Amino acid sequence: MKAAILIQPGKLEIRETRTPECPPGGVLVEVKACGICSSDAKMVTSGHRALNYPRILGHEIAGIVSESQNPQFKPGDRVQVAPGLRCGECLACRRGMDNQCEHREILGFSHDGGFAQYISIPLSGPIIGALTLLPENVSFEDAALGEPLACCINAQEKAGVRSHDTVLIIGAGPLGLLHALVAKSRRAQTVIISETLEYRRTTAQNIWADYVVNPLEENLYQSVVEVTDGKGVDVVIFACSQVAPDETVINLLAPCGRISIFSSTLPPISQLRLDSNTIHYKEIVISGAYGCTARQNKEAINLMTFNMWPSYKFAIHSVTLETIEQGIEDTKTNRVLKSVLEVTNGK
Repeated sequence: MKAAILIQPGKLEIRETRTPECPPGGVLVEVKACGICSSDAKMVTSGHRALNYPRILGHEIAGIVSESQNPQFKPGDRVQVAPGLRCGECLACRRGMDNQCEHREILGFSHDGGFAQYISIPLSGPIIGALTLLPENVSFEDAALGEPLACCINAQEKAGVRSHDTVLIIGAGPLGLLHALVAKSRRAQTVIISETLEYRRTTAQNIWADYVVNPLEENLYQSVVEVTDGKGVDVVIFACSQVAPDETVINLLAPCGRISIFSSTLPPISQLRLDSNTIHYKEIVISGAYGCTARQNKEAINLMTFNMWPSYKFAIHSVTLETIEQGIEDTKTNRVLKSVLEVTNGK
């Protein structure tokens, strides 16, 4: 099969490699689409501590079951692949938090991923994956957004986003926009997005945001005060790696407000200095969110199936294995909102 293989940081090769076998009790999936995310772009450029080389990247995967040794799936089934592999036995797994599995591994990181024509998914044994069946009204390209959408569901479950909330999202990249969708699906009353890039602000206005703020030209604090009649927001979600919680954000929150640290940041931004007394008296809750569970992947596909999913407005930019480096560069430079690898086949 053909695959995009990261030989070492800075060296991505498109070449023929061995097609993986269908694992015992698992399936072999013919990849049809795989999203390219910022972590993929960073790994191509500078590597990742969890990578062993050579590695096929890609963890936002959708395709067709090609071979199956599992009674739950048959050849021809359209599926979305949850990238997390879990043991199912540790305390975190038993509590339904398999994204924190003690033995967790990840497709596209510690196992070969979806930048290839085929991928094997173990569904029995010590480490197992998960698949979600796709209805006909969900395209492979949209299903490739199932994993990032599931990550947003995870964050908002932890932050307790609920009806009548006012939610401020920092960043209108793909994940910021998906956060807006999830917030609306959880019946948030008002969604405000803060974003510096014009084309992203335009997309946000055309999809799920009620208010969009350019923090380079507008005072974010004053904008929030005006929108909320001085009450503040109930939830702030950091969907941008260049910004972290500070005293200004704490002051934007209404009593019992919640902060979700969704995106990772690098020092010195990651080093927080907050007034614990403000957190104490206002009863502020700060939560982190990393990855997503198999259950949340299924919920993401259900959300696409039965709710407001205007994929035609999401501006997906398609690339092939031959042009994947352009998609990675576009992702790294924010030239397009979202690049998705479309895969044509042949073992």
